[in-house]
Amino acid sequence: MKETAYLQIASRRLTLRKELTRCCLCPRQCKVDRTAGRTGFCGLDDRLYCFREMIYDKEEGGLSPSHQVYFAGCNLRCAFCSVGEWNQAPTRVPTIKMEDLPRRIETRKRQGAMNLNLLGGEPLISVYGILELLEKLPPDTSVVWNSNMYFSEPVRHAIEGLADLFLADYKCDSGKCCEKMLGAGDYTHVVRSNIKWASKSAGLLIRHVVMPGHFECCSEPILEWIARNVPAARVSLRADYIPPIPAGDCPADYLDPKEYQKLLELANHLHLLTV
Repeated sequence: MKETAYLQIASRRLTLRKELTRCCLCPRQCKVDRTAGRTGFCGLDDRLYCFREMIYDKEEGGLSPSHQVYFAGCNLRCAFCSVGEWNQAPTRVPTIKMEDLPRRIETRKRQGAMNLNLLGGEPLISVYGILELLEKLPPDTSVVWNSNMYFSEPVRHAIEGLADLFLADYKCDSGKCCEKMLGAGDYTHVVRSNIKWASKSAGLLIRHVVMPGHFECCSEPILEWIARNVPAARVSLRADYIPPIPAGDCPADYLDPKEYQKLLELANHLHLLTV
C-alpha cells in the first residue's frame, strides 16, 4: 500500500458509507441502502463476511506463499463457480469475527505469507469493510486484490494506491458467453476498462481460465486485446477448468490439451509474458 493512500483510508470510508446508502459500487446499480440492512444482487449489507483464511502455496506469478482471505458475496453468477455456496446467501454464512482478522493476518505473515490476498466471491463489493480492516494493519502490508474486475468508478477512488497487485480475472469475451455463463452481458466492456485502469495503478497479473470450446469467441480475442492494450501485464492461462454438474450453458468437458497448447502458442506469438 502507498503511504499517502493508507493515510486517506478513514476519509475514503466516509465517502463509501454515503455510496452504500444507494449502492452503485458495481454495474448492477441496485441503489439499495446497504447501511439499513437492505441487499441487492450481491446479497450483502454493509458488513464484512469472511468465510475462510489460509496460507496457500500454489498461487501463480511468484505470489506464494500467499495469505488468502475469502469474503462472501459476488456480483456475478458464474455457473462454474467453485465457491458458489458462500455467495448465494452471504449474510448467513458462518464468518470469522472482524476483530480477529488483523491478528490472524499478522500470524500468517510470521508464518511466511508474502502478501494479503483478498478474494471471494468478489472482494471489491465488500470494499467498505475491507478498508476498515486495512486501516488496522501496518501500512507496509503487501495487498493483492484478487478480483473479477466487475466494479464501478466509486471503487476505483476507494482503492487507488491500496493495491500492490491486481490479480484480475478475465473470464469471457463474447457478450453472449458472458450473459450465459456469468449473468452479465456487459462484463467485457466493464472489465476491459478496469483492467486498463489497474495497469496504471499497481502491478497487474491477468488470469484467464480457459474454457473448452471457447477459443475463437473468448480466449483468442482476450489475448489479442491484452497484447494491444496492456502488453506489459503478466498473463496466467489456467487449464484447470472443472465442468459443473449439471453443466447447463457451460462446457461439459475438461479442456483438451491440444486446445490449451494452441492458446500457449498464440500467447507466445503475441509476445505476452505468461506465468
